[in-house]
Amino acid sequence: MKGFAQLTTLLLLILTLCVFVASCGDDDDDDNDDSVPPVDDDADDDVNDDVDDDVDDDVDDDIDDDVDDDISPETTEGFEYVPPGAFMMGSPVGERGREADEQQHQVTLTKHIEVKATEVRQSEFDEVMGFKPSHFSVPYAPKWPVEQVSLFDAMAYANKFSELAGKALCYTLENIICDDELQTEGDATTFCKDNGGIFEADVTINADNIYECEGFRIPTEAEFEYAARAGTTTSTYNGDIENNACSPLDPSLDAIAWYCGNADRRTHIAGTKEPNAWGLYDMLGNVREWTMDRYAKDYNGDETNPTGPADGYFYAARGCSCRFDGGARCRAAYRQGHSPNKHSRYVGFRLVRTMAPEEVEGFKVDFQFPTSGSARTDMEAPQRDLPSELPFTFTRDAVGTELTQQEIDDFTQKITGFFKEVNFFNWVLWHGHGVDESTGMFDYKLWWQDTDAVKENGVVTFRHTGNADNIMIRSGKIINNAAAGYLASGDPTLGRVVESYSKGIVSLFLSMDWDENDPEHDIMPRAHFTVNHCYTEEGDRETCVDYEPVRHPVESWNGHTVHNPNNPYWGNVWIRGWRSKDDMPHITRTLPMLMRVAQDGADPDVREWAGKAVEYLNAQAKDIADSGWYIRTKDAWGNQHVPLNYNEAIDPQYYIVADLASYEQYNIIVPDAECTSKLVSALMAYNNPLDVDCGSGFGSLYEVVAVMGHYFNAAIIRYFHIAATHVALMLGQDDIGYDLLVGLKDRADDIMYDDQGRTDYDEWDVDFAGYLLAAGTTGLPLTNEEARLVVEQYSLSVDHYAAWTFWDLWDDSIGDGNYGDYKPSSNIDGGGRAIRLPEMVYILEYCYSPLRNETSAPLVNCDIVLDPSRWGEAS
Repeated sequence: MKGFAQLTTLLLLILTLCVFVASCGDDDDDDNDDSVPPVDDDADDDVNDDVDDDVDDDVDDDIDDDVDDDISPETTEGFEYVPPGAFMMGSPVGERGREADEQQHQVTLTKHIEVKATEVRQSEFDEVMGFKPSHFSVPYAPKWPVEQVSLFDAMAYANKFSELAGKALCYTLENIICDDELQTEGDATTFCKDNGGIFEADVTINADNIYECEGFRIPTEAEFEYAARAGTTTSTYNGDIENNACSPLDPSLDAIAWYCGNADRRTHIAGTKEPNAWGLYDMLGNVREWTMDRYAKDYNGDETNPTGPADGYFYAARGCSCRFDGGARCRAAYRQGHSPNKHSRYVGFRLVRTMAPEEVEGFKVDFQFPTSGSARTDMEAPQRDLPSELPFTFTRDAVGTELTQQEIDDFTQKITGFFKEVNFFNWVLWHGHGVDESTGMFDYKLWWQDTDAVKENGVVTFRHTGNADNIMIRSGKIINNAAAGYLASGDPTLGRVVESYSKGIVSLFLSMDWDENDPEHDIMPRAHFTVNHCYTEEGDRETCVDYEPVRHPVESWNGHTVHNPNNPYWGNVWIRGWRSKDDMPHITRTLPMLMRVAQDGADPDVREWAGKAVEYLNAQAKDIADSGWYIRTKDAWGNQHVPLNYNEAIDPQYYIVADLASYEQYNIIVPDAECTSKLVSALMAYNNPLDVDCGSGFGSLYEVVAVMGHYFNAAIIRYFHIAATHVALMLGQDDIGYDLLVGLKDRADDIMYDDQGRTDYDEWDVDFAGYLLAAGTTGLPLTNEEARLVVEQYSLSVDHYAAWTFWDLWDDSIGDGNYGDYKPSSNIDGGGRAIRLPEMVYILEYCYSPLRNETSAPLVNCDIVLDPSRWGEAS
């Protein structure tokens, strides 16, 4: 590529050996996926990081008591005394990172308890249970917290520990099923120690309530937060956090917690960070910890000795982990939930015990609770007016011959005439689908792929045949341009597209709810297969949707299809998990237009759903930033996790983060790799770049190697760059936006004059034409040469698509039959490619954008483009 000639052959060879990036899908309207699985050489994998450079052999297993012995009753070795008391559980409004499920309320705990000073260590678990379940297992691991234990495993350990201590057991575990492929039946003696631990069990509390049992047990959610706070009222026991994400490093957390900002992606020796005032270590880091309470999104209000709801699917987990959990997740009030069968390398536990009256007889509670500071406000920017123009002057040298007015008029008539002739946005509504409002369920539409259209007796059935991995690439492009036309004209058809497709965005998030109390609402799947149904579209178009062919388990290198049997919105649904960064630039690119619709849309319903989509998209961006630049998914039991692959050539257990879900995989080799993907997430989440500095966003060596690995990576890189530029300017980050716009200009020059790329790829110029219009929405002024290329490529594409004869499958002239992929192919007979079909409407957003540069070379009459009633006119 032009601009990289100075790079040495040696460096390219090194990088090519180290990094091979392959697309997770193919943004091809023909849905031809000729990509291959990536060779994912994750230098920051979870196994090779297991060597602890900071190992302190002098750290004793028994942590010294930091509480004055004179005011503490005697405790079990390795445990600390925690007095009864009352506290405000949850977080105050305004606390940085606060979540909606942290309603503040008073809780009174009346029991004297002892709490294990550290998380249960691997050596301690092995000594009691007779097996080692942990993923992080190297010579120093015995002092590290045990993980990969289910809640049932933790309760089994508590029972055995109680037995060894001569205490009555708190739990009875029956009907035990082991976590192996055969689902082996377990027993209450060995507790599946040879079969992967406990996957399922019936549990009975051996007391009137959990606070009354004699032996050792798992803490309640209230006990955990009370113990973690140790009398403090700030977001951590070391003060309020300053940074929500993994970086910059948070000074309050660095002293007390191993989290994604400082843990080097692995657990550490338990008890090496600073304890709280009650002598408890790692309450907010190293591994998340099980509690005994079922998770509910709403607390019951002021309570004494609460035990959570009687029923529910998820159990609450507290604390935060050494990886994938940023500062916002390491607060005392933060709550997570997991199914009790979850075995994760980032989840462990500690024990507590209610002390008997004779153990605390005569003891007087006079512990002085420390306090510090007040809650900080969050990083989110205050409400501001959206920009109505490019906030600075930005020009380019005039290059090429300017289009004549006749050429502009001809192009205007041609492209808008095409929209009118094929009824393009009505076609989008007819063929887009999901669930129809006639079902009484939550309704939405999306632009699908891997779907056939079968016509029988006049009824068109959309039959889903494949994974539909990249539907948000197409859907995102449609949303932006329908929104632009709607804002300019108020056209009801365009408004309906915006509303139904905004609901489509929301529906993807909602499909990941495993029950009404699911704690994770900001995770988006690739696709969802909801309910089969039939309906009538626009009066007389009888339509059915058949998801059945894809409603079954699938495990492929780039995605998993799992069953969600109790979704609150559609009931029995199937989820295509492992959201990929292929779609993400187009998902993030919808934000500016949806923000404008939410503010300025003429119809209140359209405004409402655009606003809801914005809320979910911002939450998703926050989730990515707070996870350390990873895109989380959910497993077959509804548990959030980061997708992992493994490399059998190295080790069957050599798991690594799937490249498709990572924005930071290659930073160890190229520090600025995938920079704009991180930047746009940070800006969307916090209107703050955090510590991400992309400069111009162009010129990274990563781009060269990525595109060598797979051409489609060029689209991912280009559109992340566009998205970051547009979002920065929308949020008033003008300095960042200006630098990125310089990069868009340099990128356009590089593409324009790369003759080798044009030779290697048939779609080079059609992709470049789409890029130019998309970049033009952020203020890139097109040169005359570029404007001429856009007109040429879009005109040829109109000719190609206008010849398609099946735009209206319901028309009487089209007989019954299987029409396969019902969308016209972008492959041109005789060779070459047309503009991808969803990109044919890019001209609407280009014409509407308030950031469009007034110095851009003229190419179309935007007054006509933005007025559907005038489509087909020349001037």
